[in-house]
Amino acid sequence: MNHPYASPFLVSTLLGLLAPVTLRAQTTPVDTTTLRNRTQRLSGVEVIGGATPTRKTELSAEATASPASVTLVGRDYVAKQAVNSYGDLLRPLAGVNVSNYQLGGVAYGIQMRGYTVVEHARDVAFSIDGALQNQGSSLSANGYADLNPLIPETVRRIEVVRGPFSPFYGDHALGGVIRFDTEDRLNSSMTLSGGTFGQARGLGILGFGKPESPVGGYVAVAATRTDGFRDNSKDKSLNGLAKLSFKMPGGTASLRVQAYADNHNSASYLKRADIDADRVDRRDAVNGTDGGSTRQQNAVFNYQGSDPARYFSATLYAQHHDFIRFRDGGTGQRQTRDNRVWGGGDVRYTRLTKLGSLPAQVAAGLSFRTDDIEGTRFSTVARQQVKQDRERDITTSTPSAYAQLQVRPIEQLKLTASARYDRLYYHVRVGANDVAALANTRVKSHPDIFSPKVGAAFSFTPTLSVFANAARGFKSPDGFAELPVNPDLGVSKLASYEVGLSADDASGRLHGVLAAYQSNQTNEVQIDPLGQLKNFGRTRRQGVEAEARVRLVENVDGPTVFGNYTYLKARLRNGADATEYVTDTPQYLGTLGLDWTFGSSSSLPHRLTLSVYDQLIGPKYLNSDGSLESKAFTRVAGKLIYTRTSWAGFRVYVESSFYPGSGALDEVSFLSGPDILTSAQARATVTGGIKVPF
Repeated sequence: MNHPYASPFLVSTLLGLLAPVTLRAQTTPVDTTTLRNRTQRLSGVEVIGGATPTRKTELSAEATASPASVTLVGRDYVAKQAVNSYGDLLRPLAGVNVSNYQLGGVAYGIQMRGYTVVEHARDVAFSIDGALQNQGSSLSANGYADLNPLIPETVRRIEVVRGPFSPFYGDHALGGVIRFDTEDRLNSSMTLSGGTFGQARGLGILGFGKPESPVGGYVAVAATRTDGFRDNSKDKSLNGLAKLSFKMPGGTASLRVQAYADNHNSASYLKRADIDADRVDRRDAVNGTDGGSTRQQNAVFNYQGSDPARYFSATLYAQHHDFIRFRDGGTGQRQTRDNRVWGGGDVRYTRLTKLGSLPAQVAAGLSFRTDDIEGTRFSTVARQQVKQDRERDITTSTPSAYAQLQVRPIEQLKLTASARYDRLYYHVRVGANDVAALANTRVKSHPDIFSPKVGAAFSFTPTLSVFANAARGFKSPDGFAELPVNPDLGVSKLASYEVGLSADDASGRLHGVLAAYQSNQTNEVQIDPLGQLKNFGRTRRQGVEAEARVRLVENVDGPTVFGNYTYLKARLRNGADATEYVTDTPQYLGTLGLDWTFGSSSSLPHRLTLSVYDQLIGPKYLNSDGSLESKAFTRVAGKLIYTRTSWAGFRVYVESSFYPGSGALDEVSFLSGPDILTSAQARATVTGGIKVPF
C-alpha cells in the first residue's frame, strides 16, 4: 500500500505538536465555567461559547465530556472555511470523508469509521438543532441525509462524535453522529458572492432584538445559482429561515421555521474507462434531461433549562421533504420520488446528584419519531412518465428510551454507563402498480434493540486524559427494499470498542485526540448509487484516528497549525479463505493546514486572515477481493479574508479549492457491474464575496 506522506509523517507531526504544548499546559487549572462562557472576536465574527471542549472527567451531558473521540468547532471555524456547499464544512475534520457527486441538489456522500462514501451519508446520524435528518427506508439510501438546506452562516457549532457511544442517538449512528446547532441571534448583514462556472449567491440576514432583550432572532434568505462544472449541471435554490429565541419559565426556548426549494439538472456518472480512452469528455452529461427537484419545509422547537444542576431540555420537530430525481443509469431514464413527512421529539431530564457519597450526574429521556413515506418509480423519456414499476407506502414509528449515569469516584476518574432501547414499527404497503414479484404486499414488522454503552476517563493533568468505551449501535432494516422481500429481517447490530487520548488546555491553544477502535457488525447490506445490492454479511473495521490543533502564540489570532490522520482496515468476516474487503471507503485520510490572522497584534486598522489546508484521501477497494482500487488523491482548499477593525462584521474574501493531478476524477469512484463509474470535479474553483453589515 502506497502512503504518500501519510502515516509516518502525519502521525509524528501530530504527536510532535501535542507534546510540547501539553507539557507547558499541565500546571494550568481548567475553569470550565470560564471556558464555556468565553467570548472572542475572530476576523469580524463573534464567537460566543459552545466551541470549547469540556474536560473528559467533568460531570456533564456535553458530548466532549464523554469517554469517546469527539470534535467540537464553532463559528470561527465555519467562517474560515472555503465553502461552496455544506460538505465543505466537514472536510477538514478528522475521520470525515466527503464525496461531492456533482449531481445538483442530491445529498453528498459523507462517511466515518469505514462506512461507505457512495450512499448519501446513510451510516452517520445527522441532526440540525436536534431535529433528526436521516431518511430511513428511502429509495435513494436507507438513511439518506440531505443537508443542502443548511445555511452555513447560521451555524453556531458543529459536534462530531465518532462511533456509536452517544445514548442520545440510535438508528444510523454507526460511523458516528454529526450535530449542527444554529445561532439564536445574528446581526443584520448582506452577503454577495460569485465565482467560477456561473456561481452566484446572495444572502440577506435581518436580525432583531438586542443581546440583553428577552426576545430576539433573525430572518435569513439565501438565493443560489450555478451552471456547474459539467454539462447539464445548472442548479438554482431559494432558502428562507426564521428563528425566534425567547425566555420561558426556568430556561430559554427557540422556534425555527424554514422553507427550501431547489431545481437542478444532473450530469450523472460516466465510465472511467471511457474518459481515460478519450471516448467521452469528463464534463459530458449522460442524459441532457436528467435532474430533479427538492421541496422541504421544517419547524423546530427547542427548550433548555437554565439551572446546570438540574434541568429539562426538549426538542420537537416536523419536516416535509419531497425529492424527485430523473436519472439515466445507462439503461434508460427513470424517475424516483420520495415524498415524506416526519416528526418527532426528545424530552430529557439531567441532574447532578450523589451515588452514595460520590458525585454523579443522571440524564434520562424519551424520544419518538414517525415517518409517512410515499415511494414511487417510473420509467421516463425526457422526464415524461412512460410506465410505473414501483409504488410503496411506508409508515415507520420509533419510540425510544435512554438513560446515562456518570460517577466520579475520585477527582481524576469518571465512569459512564448508559443504555438505549428502541422499538421500530413498520407498516409497508405495496401498491397495485408495483411490478416486483413479491409474496408480501402488506408487511407489518416491529423489531427492537437494546443498546448498552460503558466507558471511563482518567485525567493525568487538567489538560491530558485517557478514555475507553464499549458500545452497541444499530442499523434499521430498509422498509422499501428489504422488508417486502424478508419481513422477518431484524436490525443490523454493531459492537464497537475504543481507547484514546485527549488533550485540551485552558487557554484554547491546544486540542488533540488520538484514538484506536474496532467495530464488528452483523447483516450489513449496502446498495450502490445505481441500485446494485451488496450483501456484506459480517464485517470488522479497525482504525486509528489522530487530530491536533496548536496555536503557536498567546494571541488568539496568531498562527495555528492543525492536522489529522486516519488509518482504516475494513474486512468481511464470512468464513472465506481469502481476505475480503469492505468496499468504497478510503484506507487512510490525512490533513495538514494553517490559520493565521495578520495585523491582529498591532494597532493596524486592516486585517488579513488566511486559512489553508491540504487533504490526502487514500485509495478505496472497489471490489471485495481487492483486485480493483481507486487512486489516492489530494485536495487543497484555502480562504483569504480582509476585515477592518473599525467596521465590525464587514469582510471581503476570496476562496478556492484545487485538485492536483487526476484527483478531480478520484473523489467519486465506485464499481457498478463491470464498470468503474465516476463524476468529475472541477480541477479548480474560485469564489469571491463581500459581506456588509447594516
